[in-house]
Amino acid sequence: MEPVAVVGIGCRFPGDAGSPDAFWDLLCAARNTTRPLPAERWRPYENHSPEYAAALRDAVRHGSFLNDIEGFDAEFFGLSPREAELMDPQQRILMETAWEALEHAGLPPHALAGTDAGVFVGVCTADYGGRLLEDLPQIEAWTGIGAATCAVANRISYSLDLRGPSMAVDTACSASLVALHLAAQSLRLGESDVALAGGVNLLVTPGQTLTLGTAGALAPDGRSKSFDAAADGYGRGEGCGVVVLKRLSDARRDGDRILALVIGSAVNQDGHTNGIMAPCGAAQEHVMTRACRQAGISPATVGYVEAHGTGTRLGDPLEAEALAAVYGTGRPPGDPCLIGSVKSNIGHLEGAAGIAGVIKAVLALDRGEIPPSVLTTPNPAISWETSGLRLVTERSAWPERGHPRRAGVSSFGYGGTVAHILLEQAPPPASEPPRASRVSQGQRLFPLSAASRTALRRYAGTLADRLDGLDVASVGHTLALRRSHLARRAVVIADGRGELAANLRRLAEDLPSEDVLTGDVLPDPGPGPVWVFSGQGCQWRGMGRELLATEPEFAALVDEVEPIFAEEIGFSPGRS
Repeated sequence: MEPVAVVGIGCRFPGDAGSPDAFWDLLCAARNTTRPLPAERWRPYENHSPEYAAALRDAVRHGSFLNDIEGFDAEFFGLSPREAELMDPQQRILMETAWEALEHAGLPPHALAGTDAGVFVGVCTADYGGRLLEDLPQIEAWTGIGAATCAVANRISYSLDLRGPSMAVDTACSASLVALHLAAQSLRLGESDVALAGGVNLLVTPGQTLTLGTAGALAPDGRSKSFDAAADGYGRGEGCGVVVLKRLSDARRDGDRILALVIGSAVNQDGHTNGIMAPCGAAQEHVMTRACRQAGISPATVGYVEAHGTGTRLGDPLEAEALAAVYGTGRPPGDPCLIGSVKSNIGHLEGAAGIAGVIKAVLALDRGEIPPSVLTTPNPAISWETSGLRLVTERSAWPERGHPRRAGVSSFGYGGTVAHILLEQAPPPASEPPRASRVSQGQRLFPLSAASRTALRRYAGTLADRLDGLDVASVGHTLALRRSHLARRAVVIADGRGELAANLRRLAEDLPSEDVLTGDVLPDPGPGPVWVFSGQGCQWRGMGRELLATEPEFAALVDEVEPIFAEEIGFSPGRS
């Protein structure tokens, strides 16, 4: 079975982790992002009636929240302000994150138009959509698609003109891991040549928080204390993550940067347990074993598992027991399977929880390090000494074991759907350096573009700040061939990293420079009637004069362009 390559990442996670590098920094610093609920979130309900206010009074009001869920560049995606206003913000944030993931992969988003690229998104909340549909007097034509859960995936496919499978997946907390499983299957079956897999979760209304609190699932302080002695429920979180996937052979052919490989995956169901929301250790063991069998590897070769690890009294010991049965046995002495959970950093992202764990594991495989979980005291209900498992409590180098680094990622839905993904370290790159690295030294042209002049300047400043350690020729190659070229454009001329950084900062600060050229591309007018004077075909002397006299639109256009001709040729031709 051919592995699937992870070639790009986009993410928006709590704690200002809006990029893979920022997310990695948060993880390595062992930061916890729990904070009070943003004041404006539940205000419409608190002001609704005394009964609503009373119901909310004792609700859990801490969690891991994004700073901005309202901002959206509708014009960038060709959407009207009204249509964007009526879109679930989960749709908006996913569109932006998918674009960022493709750019991180070096795949120009516009180049995928008309291809069978697929989109697979995990989502299990529709808070905003429900609120839209309850406001009956305000319902209009855009309300339906703005509220529809399917549109979290379909919007991406529509905006980029992607023709492959496009689906939203809801298996609750395992949704985004199941979405990745389906994306990998689609690639292996040949349905898709590129796939976007991810998940999103935003906490817009209080209803789900209230029901989870009533069920005793939430920690009173809003923190997920994964595998901790203080575990007392989970903390809800917001976020979005997207990975770009290709078949390994295609990624190698295209010269893509490969971050990690998906070598196996499996999905199953708890079946009839002692409660539909109760976890089942046997089902967890089965899904992990099946994923290893599909990948053709021994579980003892897996060095790290990014566990579900919600931080509940029942769930954590049961999951540790299942992990020990699969990954903790048959290992050499002194070689435990390391485990951790990103929920201790950013809370439980529910529909996006699985993809958050995958992104953490991919970054760890790529960098050869494992970030720590945020921990006070390991849960004494887990037999750590005999389990063959060890919690990662400090930033650690990935142990060398004589085979590629391998990681598992688990995610369990509270309706019973269980998923497990197996990842492996990327293979060594081709021995021949990319063509960009072999370009001779000297002046080069570095093309940049954005949808607005402000965004172009911001992009230039960001790039200038990130040049350290980068091969300048590869930067030029990426800018020229692995980016969509948008309407606002600039070309920076430079012959080295220092000069490139200086000229990029001049562009960012809007300072004049002979080495920075800017301009705009006129928008495509689209199909419509045109006047063509080709010099061939049925024509006659004086036809233009006749059109001036008989066609008002033609005459008006001639009058509009006449000053431009006069400026260019030095005199006014008039209507002679």
